[in-house]
Amino acid sequence: MNTGQMLLTTAAMVLLGTTVLSVNRSFNQQGVILEQTEIGVYAISVATSVIEEASGMAFDQATVDNSVTGPSSLTSPNRLGPDLGETTTPPSTTNFNDFDDFNSLRLGVKVAGVDSFTVKSSVYYIDPSAPDIPLNSRTFFKRIDVSVFGTASADTIRMSYIFSYFMFR
Repeated sequence: MNTGQMLLTTAAMVLLGTTVLSVNRSFNQQGVILEQTEIGVYAISVATSVIEEASGMAFDQATVDNSVTGPSSLTSPNRLGPDLGETTTPPSTTNFNDFDDFNSLRLGVKVAGVDSFTVKSSVYYIDPSAPDIPLNSRTFFKRIDVSVFGTASADTIRMSYIFSYFMFR
């Protein structure tokens, strides 16, 4: 083998090595993106589950067994959260009976083989014309904000839901 053939062989090996490294790096990056996407889908599912569970409850403690005709009968804004005997220890919402019990909620959710998530939520009264601003007065509209983040996730998932109270006679 002469010097020209040796140089061509060396250049071909360098080019092949560079190509293999580039493809390998691309596969690794795609694997990370796929993993983060999977974690994100699970986090969205967890947040949606909390919102669906909360929205399936009564609007307020005062509306669990009765209807109310005015907002003054509803729970005071500074008393939103679990009522006496409704606890999240151990981490559970099974004894909640109304929407605002989810205020100040903090739960750990483990999805096997995926990630461990922390769920936080807050509930507050709103004016429907300004739904992003918490009110210190009672209305027939409550909003829940749910945040979910995981130990391995790059992002925090935030979802909101507005629950309205309507009484039909």
